[in-house]
Amino acid sequence: MEHLPLPDRVEPFIIVPYEAPKKDWYDGQGFLDYPQRCGWTEEQLRGGDDTTKEDYLDANGFKKRGSDDEVEQFFQTWLFFGLLIEFLKIGGVHVQTEDFLVDANTEGDNPDMPKMVNTSKLPQLLLEWRDEITNRGANTERTWKILTPMFDRSKSILDRYCMPGHEKEWPLKQEKPRPWPVRDEISTTMIALTFSLRRAAIESGYIDNVDPLTPTLHGRSELLWKRLQQKWCIADVTTALKELAIDGHYYLAASPGLSNKELDHHSKCTEEHCLYEYDLKMYVTRHAGSPWHHSGCKSTIQYGGQLGPERGQTDWVDAIGKIIDKDAIPIALWVKGSRELWSVEYHLTGNRKPNYVAISHVWADGHGNPNANSIPECQLDRITHYVENVHWEGRKPIPGNPNLSDGIGFWLDTICVPVDKGDPIKKVQKKKAIANMRHVYSRAKAVLVLDNWLEQISSTHPILDIVSRLYQSNWIKRLWTHQEGFLPGLDAPLEEGLLRTTRVYIQFSDKSVELDELREQFETYQQQQINVGIHLQFPVAANARLLVMYSRLKFIMSGVKDMKDKWKLYAPVADAMSERKTSRLVDEIICLATIIGIDVKPFLELPDKDKSDEELAQDRMALFLDTVHTFAMQLVFNNYQRLERIGYRWAPRSLLNFRLPQLYPGRDQRTTNFQVVNGKKGLLVQYPGFLMQFDSGRPTFGTSERGCVIKYNQKSDKSQGPRVDGNYFIIELPPNNVRWTESSSQVYAVVLYEVPTKRGQSCAAIVGLSTSSPANGIYTFEHCSIATARVVSTAPTWVDVVEVPLLASNTKWLVY
Repeated sequence: MEHLPLPDRVEPFIIVPYEAPKKDWYDGQGFLDYPQRCGWTEEQLRGGDDTTKEDYLDANGFKKRGSDDEVEQFFQTWLFFGLLIEFLKIGGVHVQTEDFLVDANTEGDNPDMPKMVNTSKLPQLLLEWRDEITNRGANTERTWKILTPMFDRSKSILDRYCMPGHEKEWPLKQEKPRPWPVRDEISTTMIALTFSLRRAAIESGYIDNVDPLTPTLHGRSELLWKRLQQKWCIADVTTALKELAIDGHYYLAASPGLSNKELDHHSKCTEEHCLYEYDLKMYVTRHAGSPWHHSGCKSTIQYGGQLGPERGQTDWVDAIGKIIDKDAIPIALWVKGSRELWSVEYHLTGNRKPNYVAISHVWADGHGNPNANSIPECQLDRITHYVENVHWEGRKPIPGNPNLSDGIGFWLDTICVPVDKGDPIKKVQKKKAIANMRHVYSRAKAVLVLDNWLEQISSTHPILDIVSRLYQSNWIKRLWTHQEGFLPGLDAPLEEGLLRTTRVYIQFSDKSVELDELREQFETYQQQQINVGIHLQFPVAANARLLVMYSRLKFIMSGVKDMKDKWKLYAPVADAMSERKTSRLVDEIICLATIIGIDVKPFLELPDKDKSDEELAQDRMALFLDTVHTFAMQLVFNNYQRLERIGYRWAPRSLLNFRLPQLYPGRDQRTTNFQVVNGKKGLLVQYPGFLMQFDSGRPTFGTSERGCVIKYNQKSDKSQGPRVDGNYFIIELPPNNVRWTESSSQVYAVVLYEVPTKRGQSCAAIVGLSTSSPANGIYTFEHCSIATARVVSTAPTWVDVVEVPLLASNTKWLVY
């Protein structure tokens, strides 16, 4: 692991021995057939034969190959030293096992101590590999054909055995990994090496048609997973495991984490959801730290007056209310010398459009105030100082006299969105202010991001420190801050086919830096590392999450102008929202509608009296679905929690805060409309499936087995579809609290995304109640649960088996 970077003053912390006797070291005779030369069968590499009951129940299928130590030494020899030696050999770089071993005891020789694996030579060797293979004029296609089977073989083993705890087994899954007698430290180095060699091949141009942002290996280090869980929210760890490769996991595991106090707030989080707990009744608007706070600092705002011809404002709250009533945006201008806050108007129509800076912040940092439109004077001093130091072309110098200003004010939701506290007038003004949020951020001269976690480091810190801070910041995980980072520059022209993330500045301890400048720094750093033989994914992935995500969504939006095409934005917005959360679910649709350009007023006008946050949120989501109207047909197979109301059970209840989302299972391009058919409202889809009844009247979908087995009678006249290499479909459901109807006359349906044809293959499915026959050619299907359908040749004996024909792929279902 010595070839991967770590934070300053952090030494490599994964120490890996190599204890194989020298006679068993890699023989240099070829990577792919090395197991065969060592007498291993394919079944033994998999830990036993999954198709036999004896091996399935065997806790360790490797016993036929010797002791645990011997099995571990074989895999380390093959997947580490064998892969490394053969990869370098392709480029004419010849190395031996000894080149990557060092003495364990640095204070003297100890013949009983094993050698330790060390990869500090790897970067230089990768440079030699690249130069040599380029100078030789190696055929790219031929090189790729040699490398691909090697990487695929390594991946197949590591993906099978290195699956941390978030990869849960479903109860009927017949193919499961064996306990692998390979220590976590050793398997971690195998993952790291496969990753690094493959990245080197990609960035040298010898692997084509790959997505550099997506980690190729599904296998993950259990050791790093546990380290990350000790210092971060477990849901954030799930995101990191999904988005980043091992270089990111390694760096973050060695970086500063959350304080114990912050970790306590995350005590109830799960791998799927961040359940951060904070009592809003205990919220305190914080004073700024040094050098801004001073004795006698006031917590209330002293109003200076209106900068404009308007008169009659009694105080700051009265001023912003009157500005909002005019359908304008209130801007704050703090005069440090007189200690007064002045109001400025930005007119959405007309000529009064003064430059201003919109502030994007996280309320948990203490910049909010749920009780009043006010923040302490020290915070006004601090924010004004930051605003004065946001630079853009043409901005006038800041006057030295504290009683003067360059006229650039700021917008901060805490003081510019009215707090209603039951006042009907303020409630109306608040809704108007929220409806104008799109204009606030899209028309700002700059958006300044304030996050206490980011302000702890300077802009001159090492690039990977900045990357890791941004990646784990609260700002990137909140709902409102997504639109605040997305909207600036929305109307800017395309540059080389992409929209720049213009005018968004990140505040560090010393200064603010524009996101586009950070992107350029990341790209420069990435190239510098490649030039010295270090191949990373972490900066690229962080860049994608921070910057490309915004520009990609803006680029898609640039081609979506008509309301009828808004459905095209549903999937990219869902992807961007899965890691975001909010303390108020009702805010979700307001943000979604704002981002994709749907009028928010109908959502704000929905009746909210005596409704809980969740009830109103579902009302708004239902109206949002009605408004969008068109959806991808395969959306019915999504794995989100679904809306709990008739007609909408196919739809995600929320797109927020779900770290293992699968909106679509495949690439089906068909769309369908949300409509009323045969008297019921739902989504009309066409997919293959099964209809079934249980003779006992008790479906096993809700029992401990959570599934059933369908015997597929391929000779039946009613069966339609492709030939299947297997006689049974195992239908597996995740944990569910569905109240399944217990009746022998009840008809159930399993709708398949596609028909898996080979033994062991699986596909997405949904399970629910169905009509026994189609009306006007359409079955009515009440969505109850998602499922997985897997083809097998033999069925478990402990699960109900039903024999039914397969319905054709063009079978119509109204899913509601």
